[in-house]
Amino acid sequence: MSLKEQLEDFAGSVGGAATRAPDEYPEWGHMTYESHMADLKELWSEIRRQITSDVEKVRFIDQKLQEMFAAFESGEKDKGRKAAWSIYNLKVETLR
Repeated sequence: MSLKEQLEDFAGSVGGAATRAPDEYPEWGHMTYESHMADLKELWSEIRRQITSDVEKVRFIDQKLQEMFAAFESGEKDKGRKAAWSIYNLKVETLR
């Protein structure tokens, strides 16, 4: 998968995290909060290694991802969503 495709997937995944808190995943669905976050972490890990120009944005995303995970784990849905939206609104598809 190309970097562009990975970035598009990452943007979609972050957008999903911004709209669905941990307790809002349907029980009948194939994706759980845990699997979604694991996929998000793995995808970001792959992307992060390939970004060479937007180093400051990479640091910002690292910080916001940590903030998002911590907030969701502690039950702070709004704070977690806010962190996810801040990543999404960064237009991650344009990272290089």
